[in-house]
Amino acid sequence: MYKFLLVFIFLFCGLQTCFYAQKMKIAVKTDTITREITTYVSLINIPEGGRARFQQRFFPQAKLVKLPFEHLLWDTANNILTIITPKFPHIDTLTFSFVCRTDTLPDAIFFGESALMYENKAGVVKKINASAKTHIVRQPPIPETEKLAKGMYYIQVSASKSMQKKTDVAKQVHLQKEHLILEEKTDKYYKYFIGHFATKEQANSQLKYYKQYVGDAFVVGY
Repeated sequence: MYKFLLVFIFLFCGLQTCFYAQKMKIAVKTDTITREITTYVSLINIPEGGRARFQQRFFPQAKLVKLPFEHLLWDTANNILTIITPKFPHIDTLTFSFVCRTDTLPDAIFFGESALMYENKAGVVKKINASAKTHIVRQPPIPETEKLAKGMYYIQVSASKSMQKKTDVAKQVHLQKEHLILEEKTDKYYKYFIGHFATKEQANSQLKYYKQYVGDAFVVGY
């Protein structure tokens, strides 16, 4: 009974930590007509009453055209937007957004490097970082050919000195319906890939699935 109680307390505390952990979520939306990039920020379970500071780095061509609502303090310098809450409100999630505009909007942008610094209940400063990500503005056309295409990304799942049947490779990796098995012959090896993926991030998002069946699978750019 005593052991059961300890296990229950441990699991309960773990669930509490999971549900009430401090988090920062960022989403990006692009408008190809106005050439505007809207960033949506959610600050979750930040302790009330403490000071919090959010910062995001812009790419050089971006110009800030719309700021968050009025009761947040803000500043811009060196292509970095800084947003400050002098006293974090009593709220589970604080959400705000801001808009950047650029003269030209590429097919993909590398954007979103951010950091949040806040005070916990003990007054200790904590930090949450968010890495920049590639955001697709216009989806590049995915080749329908079973040949590797330049500018695309692939998951390599096999390399052997003898040719394999693509159907056998597909069975081995439990190929998903929307993907293809592609073959490339080099001087010594036949290499087999899964594709096509427009970005490295898209390939990486599928890598975890395929590594269940091919432990040494990895992403390559072509």
